[in-house]
Amino acid sequence: MPRDALISHRYFGPTPNANYLTSGLSQDEAHRLIGANTLAGFEPVLYTRTPVGDHLRTRDGNLLTVVALHGSSLRGVIEIEQV
Repeated sequence: MPRDALISHRYFGPTPNANYLTSGLSQDEAHRLIGANTLAGFEPVLYTRTPVGDHLRTRDGNLLTVVALHGSSLRGVIEIEQV
């Protein structure tokens, strides 16, 4: 993961009240979260480009990497913004 990054995790629970956002994760925390979800049976899928091939970017223009955690449905997204 990039060294100078803002990392957040968005969880999509079974109901809207179960959804949450955790901002300010460290690289180690993000790696542990991805590893724990992989062990739990979720498949991490990495996205760095749009469907037309452009780099994903934030509204501010910073590069963005998205790790989607897929199970029977999308359960979480880890957003890594390079600053």
